[in-house]
Amino acid sequence: MSHPAEGPVAGSISRPRALAAVGGIAALLGATLFRLHATHGIAVLPVPLCPFHAVTGLWCPFCGSLRAVADLTHLDVPAALSSNLPVVLLVLPAIVVTWGLGVRAAVTGRPTPRIIITNRTWVLLGILFLVFAVWRNLPRVPLGGWLAP
Repeated sequence: MSHPAEGPVAGSISRPRALAAVGGIAALLGATLFRLHATHGIAVLPVPLCPFHAVTGLWCPFCGSLRAVADLTHLDVPAALSSNLPVVLLVLPAIVVTWGLGVRAAVTGRPTPRIIITNRTWVLLGILFLVFAVWRNLPRVPLGGWLAP
């Protein structure tokens, strides 16, 4: 009994296309980081304010994220942590690791490892960001004013 010729795995892309995708993402990221560095994260988008902040006057969990990344491009870690602590400590490392796994997969030709995040983890992250959002809007609590962007 003969077996059909093995072709590409469904959903997979060729190595040159994977490398081009990784290169394109790197170029876009580089241009974005250059713009953030040049503007200190202030004038990157046409909409300068978070819509939630514009309507309520309160800081959402992601307010200050662009400034935090801009601060990191200036190697100012304390300012980055003050601009948005959870983004610097949780979100950015997760993005870097995920992108790194994609680069490794593109270079080696192996599939990208699947990262599984449980429902419990999502709930814990949601609670963390909610507590952070409340805490940063209370300037009289310890570090509350420092956590506001």
